[in-house]
Amino acid sequence: MANTNAFSKWYVCGTPQNNNLTLADYASLTWTLISKVGNVGETGKSTNVLSYNTWDTEVTDKAKGITDAGSPTIEVAREPDDAGQEILRAAAAVGNNNKYAFKEERADGPLGGTGTIFYNRGIVAGPTRPNGGNEDFDLEVFTLGLVQEEIVVKPTTGVNAPVMSVAPAITGTAQVGETLTCSTGTFTGTNNTYDYQWFANGLAVQGATSNTLVLATADVGKVFSCRVMASNSGGNAFGFSNTTSAVTSA
Repeated sequence: MANTNAFSKWYVCGTPQNNNLTLADYASLTWTLISKVGNVGETGKSTNVLSYNTWDTEVTDKAKGITDAGSPTIEVAREPDDAGQEILRAAAAVGNNNKYAFKEERADGPLGGTGTIFYNRGIVAGPTRPNGGNEDFDLEVFTLGLVQEEIVVKPTTGVNAPVMSVAPAITGTAQVGETLTCSTGTFTGTNNTYDYQWFANGLAVQGATSNTLVLATADVGKVFSCRVMASNSGGNAFGFSNTTSAVTSA
């Protein structure tokens, strides 16, 4: 069945996100609704198609080049005190090249479920104001210069999303050469899967996405924690572990 854009919602995270984000990263952000969205430009990606002709081929050879994540516009009926619009205005200030995360929620899910979610990330430029005549609305138009390929989450069924009842916990000795292990914690829900992300001094450790972490010499003095995402067809939930003591040398 075809769906319209009616009742879809756009959100922005007011904290800059200057590194690529995973689905788990996006889902754990704090989102602010952008009110009075009237029109949104084209989203998605476009990829350059490269071609090359050689003397011994009858058909042009082609390959994929650089992909552009898009630069859609987002038009709003201006509300000076709307929290989401104010984040866009601050992000669009001249000289602010921080990247911001965006979430679009479509109203296309089944009864009791959730609709499609689109995650994007990029700079904000503008706004322009169409102005116009006596009966034209007071509008502002922002341009989103997206820098990361869009992540799409399909609609979910009426299955209940997980809910955490017991937080994950780290076991092991905070010492070089030792292995830390993070439990899943306890979440309600059926057919849950679990994803992990380790943090050192509050910053995500690149590639540290299993339930164990082997401590190295470079970790001396750092404290570690772990984020667990429980997911099923109804959605996802997050749990954050305890923080270890500072890592010591062997």
